[in-house]
Formats: sequence, structure tokens, C-alpha cells
Amino acid sequence: MERKEFRELTSVEDARELVDNIRVQPGITVLPIEKAAGHIIAEDILSGLDVPAFNRSVKDGYAVRAKDTYQASEPEPINLKVTGSIPAGCEDSFFVDDGEAIEISTGAPIPDGADAVVMVESTKQTDDSLFVYQPVHINENIMRAGNDIMKGERILRKNTRIGSREIGVLASVGMDKVPVKELVVGIISTGSELIRPGEKLGISKIYDANSYAIAAGIEECGGNPLIYGIVHDDEKLMEETLDRAITECDIVLTSGSTSAGAGDIMYMIIEEKGETLTHGIAIKPGKPVVIGMINNVPTIGLPGNPTSALSIFNEFVAPIIHNSLGVKPSFKTKMTATMGTGIRSGGREELFPVGVVRGRVYPADKTSGAITTLSDADGIIEIRAHTEYIEPGSEVEVTMFGNVRSPDLMLVGGQCPGIDLLEEMTGLMFRTLNTGSSAGFTAISSGTADIACVNMVDADGNYNSSVLKRMNLEDVVLVKGYRREQGLIFKPDNHVYGLEDILKLQIINRNRGSGTRALLDREIGLLAEAKGVSKSEIIKSLKGYNSGSKTHRSVCDAVKSGKADVGFGLRAAAEEAGLEFIPVAEDEFDFVIRKDLMEISEIKDFLEVLRSEDFAKRLPQGISTHETTGSIISSF
Repeated sequence: MERKEFRELTSVEDARELVDNIRVQPGITVLPIEKAAGHIIAEDILSGLDVPAFNRSVKDGYAVRAKDTYQASEPEPINLKVTGSIPAGCEDSFFVDDGEAIEISTGAPIPDGADAVVMVESTKQTDDSLFVYQPVHINENIMRAGNDIMKGERILRKNTRIGSREIGVLASVGMDKVPVKELVVGIISTGSELIRPGEKLGISKIYDANSYAIAAGIEECGGNPLIYGIVHDDEKLMEETLDRAITECDIVLTSGSTSAGAGDIMYMIIEEKGETLTHGIAIKPGKPVVIGMINNVPTIGLPGNPTSALSIFNEFVAPIIHNSLGVKPSFKTKMTATMGTGIRSGGREELFPVGVVRGRVYPADKTSGAITTLSDADGIIEIRAHTEYIEPGSEVEVTMFGNVRSPDLMLVGGQCPGIDLLEEMTGLMFRTLNTGSSAGFTAISSGTADIACVNMVDADGNYNSSVLKRMNLEDVVLVKGYRREQGLIFKPDNHVYGLEDILKLQIINRNRGSGTRALLDREIGLLAEAKGVSKSEIIKSLKGYNSGSKTHRSVCDAVKSGKADVGFGLRAAAEEAGLEFIPVAEDEFDFVIRKDLMEISEIKDFLEVLRSEDFAKRLPQGISTHETTGSIISSF
């Protein structure tokens, strides 16, 4: 084979543009979770159950009726009768009556009749008498079923790299297998001077470092390395190994034999079998790199020098793997960032989970019992025992979790499929907390959200502006979003014809503080007025009114599973779930944005997509834009 000299070197910019245009379609395989770490999730993961699956105590103490403790104080404790004890994992049935208490362990199920847990530190027990020195309110020290994760809720997003946190989330919802992307990258090390690590090093021999270093790099990117071992400088052996790798792999990497020196022939084999896209890049180290295509398989010849090979891998191969898998590169382990809000310490040394958005740090901690604290955090900060409070604006060092990409925008408030579409179309990564419109307003007020997603209606049917005025919020703007059809969601075999029919059915309601719940309350009020009865009378008789699903999907899942006869939510969610829908009202889903962020690129991109015709066309049925969508309708 005739040896050729380098062609004209490709510039770094052109080489990067070249690799940015190379995409490989990965396969999908299902792995047990114990083997899934480092892989990329192939599809959105929805929870198949509520977490926790039952109401449970988050403290050691006593299950009580809150009203029995309201008069308790240090000077005058109230006296309750202890009737039993419930350890964690207990399956027996218990009941708490007026004036009674049951000892309970952290994680144990709340007995019937009890609505609060008083901590053991606030009590003193003598025989079967319990003295309570501090009152508790309803739901205090209780984690309600589904409070962390609701069945049907998305817990992990497609294209998420699986680490220890994701494994914990999967296990917490009972999943033992996970669909992951499979991108096989073959590695061929060439050179007669190479031997395997562990073998005796002879004269003029060197250990093959590239196979293992590059394999580790592939795994860090989320790919599946396949090592073909060492191939000596023999043209026939090189061709045979390359032919095999091309049929078995999605991408093939070789190392060595790429320069124009005597004995370096891999670049000629690649050109003869396929197409050479470039041979030689104007970069140091790593100039003698070959990028080609053989049978539509990207085939890249890396330099033999380990430093050069890894440099080229990181600069030009890793982006192909990342782009093909739909993931972003890993971030550095530690970073310095600024506190976006204050954190008060509990007076002990803490490893505190935080989210990082554009260099600003926010608490990600929910409670010690919330599994999703893991998936909502980007890293941790270490808080010393003597630190009582970390001021907003303080610089802190964040230890990032491995392979985490920090989000571009923090969105808090109502849940909507339109948000998912905005994230997809902007190419930004959102940290989205679906906690309801009320929480969105609060997060904007405290400065812990970039955007509040809100659909809160008042008694007069007006959306969002009245809440902003009532809260006296300043330095924010209200941006018009879009309208959404809300109504009754039910299975085809349930006879539902209008809102009045819910009076005789079991309903699933949305969580308190959500705009959808407020809209249902308003519609119930209008129904009560038409029937000539009080709104409170209807609510009191409505079975399931006090339930609280966090998302429209979980409402649909409750209906599909038979937990409820009817739900109230979006047409888009009902149709996605294959359920029947009767429209009741249209709401206004708007966005509250901090004024100081209006000129940053992420907000500009968000608003540009929101205003676009493409966004309006791609919205699911039941959601539609206005002429003013994306415009500021109020300034505060």
C-alpha cells in the first residue's frame, strides 16, 4: 500500500463543526439497576406507585389527634392514655380515639384516627400516661402517601445519566430494570511494540495504555466500550480486525498508525474501505488524527501517544458520543458559586444538598424522608457545626455529583405539558418543581425561582394579576402564556355528563395551592350558587375532595387504576392517557419572571420560543396560544 503524506491540516474550528454533524442512532437495551450506573436513560421514567405508599411518621414519638394537644404547654401539659406501640414495618391495625396516643417509630404507618405525631422530646411517659408539653398541628411530623412521589409522576427524564442518586430513585419506586441507550464503541490499539498491562515488559516494548484509558472515557460519556485488544503492524490483521469492529459497533476508534511515517498505515486502510473526512488537525498534541466513515460507521484513528490520544478523544470523539446519546459533558467536581438564598443550619455539621442554577446555589433539601431530594440536587455544600446561617450572596464551594449538568433555568409552580415542550424547543435544561401556583408565587417572592408558572384564578375569574397585587410583589413582570381546557376526566364506562355528576362519585383532586384546584373550587362555587346551596355544603359531601395529586398525569393514573371515578384536569393529559374528557372551563397559564433576568440569554430564548408559531402548532390538543402570548401584560 502506497504511503501518503498529510493533506492540508484541518482547522480546529472546522474539525469541531465536522464532528458536530456526526450523529449515530443508539440502540435501546434493558439493564438491571445494579448494572445500569453510567448508562443513559432511554425514555422518561414514570413512577408506578406512590412514595411513600402509606402515611408514615417522620419522627419517633406518639401518634395523636392534634386537637387533643392544642392546650398543651410546659407549665400545664395535657395527659393522654397510651394504648399501644407501632414499630417501623408493622402491619397490624391500630386506632387512636379522643384522649389517646400510640407510641410510634420513624417510618412506621400512621394509625387510623391519628392526624399528627408529637415528638418524643416533647413528652414524658409514666406507665400508660403520656404528658404532652407542646401542641402539634394537623399533619405535623407526618409524610402523607404520595407526598414525595405520586404514581404516574415523571421521576427521571430521558437522556439522564444514571448515577447513585438515580439508582436510589429507581429502587425507591420498586423498579429493578431500566431502559438505557446502547452505543457500542470499539477500540483497536495498533503497534507491534505494545503488550498488555500485567505482562513482562521486554526490550522495546510498551504497555497498551490507550485501550483502557479510552474505554474509561467512553464509559464516562455514557457509551459501551468494546476492546478488541492489540493488533500488530500487519496490514491483513488490521483489516480483519477493523472489518469485524465495523459490523459489531456503532463507532470504531483505533489508536496508533495514523501518522505519515513508515509503518503507519491505518489512515490508508480507512480511506480505502470508506471515506476520509479529514486527516490531520491543526492542534497540539494530537495532529495525526483521521476521521472517516466506513459503511456509515464513524471510524476515527487516534494518535498512538496516550496524551495525544486522550486529548483528541476529549476534544473530538466525546462530542460525537454526547451528541448521539443526547447528553451534555460532565462538569468539574468542585465549583465556587454564590448563595441565591440564605440557609439556616441545624447547629451541626451538614452535607447539605443544593441545586446550582447559573452559578447561584439554592437548597434542594425536602426532608430526610424524601427520595427526590437526590434527583433535585446537583451537589452538596459542607456546613460546619459552628455555622448558624449562610447569608445570601456568600461564596460557597459546591462538591458536584458526578456527571451532573447544572440547569439553565429554575421554574417553580404549576405543571403543564407546555413546559416540557418549551424545554425541548429551547434546548435549555429546566429545573422544574411542580409544587403548584401558590408555591410559584412564593418562590418568585423569595428569589429562589427564575420563572413562576401560574394559573391562579380569583373569585371574579381573573388570573394571576390579583395574586401579584395582593402579595405586593415588586420587580417582576407577568408574561402571557396560553389557555388550557380543564374539565372532567373519567373512564368510558363511568357515566359522567357534567360537573354536577361528581357529587355522587369518588374524585381525585389536585394538591392544595395549585391553580387547577382553585379553578375547581370556583366552578363548585358557581354550581352551588345555581343549586341554591352553600359551597361548603357541597365540598363537605364531596368524596375525595381532600386528596391532592401533584400532576395532571397522576390524576389520570388514579382514574385509570380505579382509585377514583373522576378527576379534574387538562384535556391534553386525558387524551394522552386514553381517558374521556368533558370541558368545564379554560384557564390562563402564565409566567412570572424577575425583571433582573429579562436580558439574560436563557430568558430571551424562553420567550422567543414561547412567541413562535412552531410552539403554537406543536402544543397538544386543548392548549392554545393568544395573540399576546409571550408579551408582558403587567409589570410590578
